[in-house]
Amino acid sequence: MASRGSPLKPLQLLSTLPSYDLTPLSKPNGSTPFWSVYQPGDEGYDNSKWAPNSTKLSKIIVTPEDAEDIAKAIKFARSQGLPVAVRGGGHSTSTASATDGLLIDMRRMTKIRIDEEAKIGYSQSGALMWQVEAETIKYGLAACAGVCSQVSIGGYTLGGGIGHSIGTYGLACDNLVSATIVLANGDIVQASESENPDLLWGLKGGGSNFGVVVELGVKLHPQRPDAYAVSYVYLPTQLEALVTAINEWRTVQKLHETIFFLLSLGPDGKPYIILNGVSNSALEEGEALFRRFLDLGPVNITNAQIPWPEVCNLANAVNAIPRGKVSVGAHIDNFDAPQVQESWNMWFKITEKAPFSFVMYEFYPHKRVAEIPIESAAFAQRQPFITVLCAVLGIDESGDFAPRAWDELLNLKEIVSGSSSKAAQESLGYANYGDPFSTRNETDEYSRNLFGPNYARLQEVKRKYDPDMVFNRWFAIRPAV
Repeated sequence: MASRGSPLKPLQLLSTLPSYDLTPLSKPNGSTPFWSVYQPGDEGYDNSKWAPNSTKLSKIIVTPEDAEDIAKAIKFARSQGLPVAVRGGGHSTSTASATDGLLIDMRRMTKIRIDEEAKIGYSQSGALMWQVEAETIKYGLAACAGVCSQVSIGGYTLGGGIGHSIGTYGLACDNLVSATIVLANGDIVQASESENPDLLWGLKGGGSNFGVVVELGVKLHPQRPDAYAVSYVYLPTQLEALVTAINEWRTVQKLHETIFFLLSLGPDGKPYIILNGVSNSALEEGEALFRRFLDLGPVNITNAQIPWPEVCNLANAVNAIPRGKVSVGAHIDNFDAPQVQESWNMWFKITEKAPFSFVMYEFYPHKRVAEIPIESAAFAQRQPFITVLCAVLGIDESGDFAPRAWDELLNLKEIVSGSSSKAAQESLGYANYGDPFSTRNETDEYSRNLFGPNYARLQEVKRKYDPDMVFNRWFAIRPAV
């Protein structure tokens, strides 16, 4: 079964939790500020995440300010036999960033500095996408950032990193040039092409398997100040025409344009098809690129030239969805009307129990991802698949649907990829969307699936930097024997 969180009832559990001597976590002057170390019951204790069902009641939460704080936290956790987890943006639906042991919460580590001449951005790993975009655009630059404003750059980059710049500059992990990381023994080390290059290789898609990343150095690229964005809403009867138009568009898709095709309920509770598009271009070019979709006659039309930092805010409505949430990715290589109709039928049934659920097909240009040799980075998902996100949202955790939500989600994933190739069907989906599988670490079956031919080399890196598997929350890699 997938690892699941549960609604928190801290007042019922406080009496059963041990109290710890937190002196080893003190600052050099001997103080332990109330904001840096918490136990349940303390003012400011906060283990919340976007998906409340993905939390755990942590015995200790540390909100570090620097690498030394993180090193102390890791050493303390190991001395007490406490498992360790790291929370970046807290935007997953799995418990990979939660623990009943010691949680290292990176929310205070959001500093960003720009080397304008070298075109490198140095971001602490707790920095959120909107913060990264707002800072880099001041220099006419941008990182390869994600499409959700509330995702942290740390987890996003280490898991791969897909977004609107993927067609032009590739994955975020392929643009990672350095990292400061705290290892399982508390050592603070650098990873770059000249220093611990094997560790840098592992961080490029290997997630949180090797330590706590304090700061990432990523390539920055020239970025125009604005982009053209559209959101068109269609009736269910327009599904076949829209699928046909998307497939025609895919044959001429430019590297700087992306489309998201969603099955979703509208504010009126009725089902619709939504097409969201971004062209990293001037208004005139964007209008021309997306005109074919306007010609289909959407029932609601939104299009505008918007500041580039606002692009990652376009999905902010999803961040405000209440109640329980589960999600998973799928890969497909067949996109046609019968396939989408089957997905629609399953999705629509789910909305009766989870009304904010959606299926989102993400059409990114794949050229830059595929041209990187698979052995050049830990990230191994370089097949020309279409990425799909299946999200079951708005779950009443006290209702009868909650216990079977994960199963319904996986059934939906199976239907979405059902008409695609065997390779696509067997894929876990995009790594950062792999929530139902990421914490199933009783064996390394899913890690082997995810990392494919790179797994054996990752095992060697694991043996060198984390032989005791202290970091074992997300697609845990077994050290080489």
